[in-house]
Formats: sequence, C-alpha cells, structure tokens
Amino acid sequence: MRLQTTVGTPFLPARSSVRLVGVLVTVTDIPSVSLPLRLLVVVDKSESMMLPIVTQEQLEALKRRGVLRQTVRDGVTVWEYSGAYAPELENAPRGIDFVKDALHQIVERLTDADEFALVAFASQAQTVIPLSSGSRRREVIHQLDRLETLELGTETKMSAGLSEAISQLQKMPTDGVVNRIVVLTDGFAQDESECHMVASQAASLGVSISTIGLGAQFNDELMTSLADRTGGNAEWVPDPTQIPQAMAREFEHARKVGAPQAQLLLQLSQGVEVRRAYKIQPVLAPAPAQIVGERTVALQLGDLAKGQVAQVLIELLAPPRPEGVFRLARLNLQWRTKAGWQQGSPVDIIVTYTTDAQKTAFVDPQVARAMEMVTAAELQTRALRDLQAGQIGSATKKLEAAATRLLNLGERERAQETIKLAQSLQQGEQVSPEQTKRLRYQTRRLQ
Repeated sequence: MRLQTTVGTPFLPARSSVRLVGVLVTVTDIPSVSLPLRLLVVVDKSESMMLPIVTQEQLEALKRRGVLRQTVRDGVTVWEYSGAYAPELENAPRGIDFVKDALHQIVERLTDADEFALVAFASQAQTVIPLSSGSRRREVIHQLDRLETLELGTETKMSAGLSEAISQLQKMPTDGVVNRIVVLTDGFAQDESECHMVASQAASLGVSISTIGLGAQFNDELMTSLADRTGGNAEWVPDPTQIPQAMAREFEHARKVGAPQAQLLLQLSQGVEVRRAYKIQPVLAPAPAQIVGERTVALQLGDLAKGQVAQVLIELLAPPRPEGVFRLARLNLQWRTKAGWQQGSPVDIIVTYTTDAQKTAFVDPQVARAMEMVTAAELQTRALRDLQAGQIGSATKKLEAAATRLLNLGERERAQETIKLAQSLQQGEQVSPEQTKRLRYQTRRLQ
C-alpha cells in the first residue's frame, strides 16, 4: 500500500511557542486480495420488529375507525392494534420480514470459504445459527425461519447479543480473515456501558462491528461510537424497506476488504504530542488511538477495501525549536495478513523551523479544509450532546458556529440544515429524533 503525507504548515517560526501542525495522511493502492469472510449478524428481535408496517393513509384510516391506540414498545412509540378486524394489517409487512429477506440474500452469496452466524437479542440473547461454513448455505437458509419464532423479551439489551457473537470468535484465528459483526436494532439500548466494553473486546480481537440503526428511536451516538471504536461502518435506515439494501452494502464492503484492521503507527519525536486524529475518508469520524510503545501511538483505520482511498488528519503539537529541519514523527502502516502483521515502508513527517515570515505564513489548503471539517463535525457532535442534556442555549451556539464553518467550506446545503435546526431551538420548537439522526449521519459524510 502507498502512504503519502501532506503537512499543513511545513515551515514553523523558530524559537516560537508550541505550534499546531496538521498532517493529512493518504493511503492508496490497497491490496486486491480475496479474503474469506467471517460474518456474524446480530439482530434485534424485540416486539417492535414484529409490528406490521402500514402506509400513512392506512394508519389514518385505522385511527379514524378507533382500532388503534398509541403506546410504547421496546422504547419505541407505536400505534397498537386493539384487536378489531382490520384487513389492512393481515398482509402488512413487518421489520423482521425485511431482515429475513436481507439475510437470505446474503447467505446465498457466501462462498465455501466464508462463515456465517446469526444471533438474536432483546432482553436476552440466543444464537440462532452458530458459525457455519458457506458450503452449508442451503441448510443455513432453512434455519433462518427460526428467527421469527424466538421470544426473547421486550427490552433492548444489545450487549447480550454482541457478547454472544464475540464468544463464537474468541477461539478462532483472526489473521487472513475479515471478521465482521453486523448489528441491527430499532430500539433504545439500555446497556450502553456494557456495549462499549464488548466493543473494546472486539477491537482487541481484530473484529470490526458495523451498525445499522433502524427508525428514529435507537441510540445513534452509541451506534456510531461502536463502529468507530472497532473500525466498522455506521448506517441509518429510516425505513424498514431499506434493510436489504443496507445489509447488501455492508456485505459488499466486507467482501472487498484487502487490508483488515489497518493501523497507522505514529512514532513521535521528543516533545511532540498528538492533539487529535480523525478519519477524513471514506467517512468523517474519530480515529481511535492506543499507546503501543514508548512514544508510539497506533491509530485505528479499520478494514480497508480495495479501490478505496483512506485519509486521516493528524494534529500534532510541535515544540519550540531553533532554526533547522526537524522530524516530528515517523509513520508506518500495518495490517493483518494470513502470515500475521505486514508493514509498509516508513514515512517521516518533516518540518523546517525558520525566521522567514513569508514561509511560515503558508498553509496547505487541503489540510486547512480537513481541519475545518473536523472542527465543524466536533461542534455538531457536542451540540447534539448538549441537546440531549437539555442545554438548549449551548447547543444552539455550537450549531451556529458549525454552520459558519460549513458555509466557509462551501457546504451550503448542510449549513442550511444546521441553521434551520438552530433556529428551531431558538424558537422553542421540539426537535424530532429524525432531525438529530439526519444531522449526525450526514456530518459523517462531509468531505
């Protein structure tokens, strides 16, 4: 793989104070190899997934006839059927029907070298299909119907499902295989801290967790965090009919992975510190950092797919120094192969300390844009946290600041959406869960 670096400010004032230096790292030429896929799907099997889906017109007609009442199931506000005869509901599809359709399509496309497992959860978890070879796909397809008959309770305890999946992976070799857990839920998980613990365990095993949030009531910050921490993908599916497409996209990405669990190893020179690291492409999200040696940090990039371009922004704090050339850090890329970890050629991040004011005034526009995108994303993320905590004034100010940066970036449409949300808060209007989820997931697509 090819590693390139662009330093935002290659010239720094000599004998100055600590300076912020942005470095844009680009990874290309990702290997085009065919790796077996070990796919474990973890599905929410709570009551809300079994409810019939009707059109808005059908819903209004049923409400007028008085056969529906509003209630809360699995943390989701729904209209409950009273039991009166309603032919509209007899053949109405359910969320679980689209899940089964998606799983059927995926199993059909497994190769003999692949492996597949299915776990269901609600208040408790159960393995529906243990890890099975793709050569048994016909048998696995017949077992998918077992998903519908399970009764696992009414709550959403996602960590139980994730732990059940992890338990099947702990004794399996991780090198030379794409290990992927895909979790789908439409409910508000009640065990966030436990989910984060399982995600840390998955990351240590070299397993990515991709998340698919359905509807408007799930914990979107939790779902994106699980994906970011383990190098997986995060997707929002507003409509259950889109589940097969979302699952197919995740399967396609996993099938194309050529560099599983890629990491950037950053060996820092004395006096240099990391301020923050963010993935810029293919998604805008934090790059988890882990100390792995003396002044050495590993930045998690996740599974890199062939044909993909990966970019990471690293912000370094450079110490004051006299005139001369100075190496801020040495970069290296490593990823898992059948033979274990493979490393590329190291690349040095170099700056020059000078008293030439004209040189120190230069800022690379591509790096400056990346830094501005990250700042806008962090402002929006903090605004959503303030909003959840009921701090409306603080959330409004952060949204306004983020909108200004988006306008500067030329992201006029996204800026207008952010401004609209800030104005709604100022006017005391209720912000819907759909609005906050749209903001969070669109922010991740800034480029």
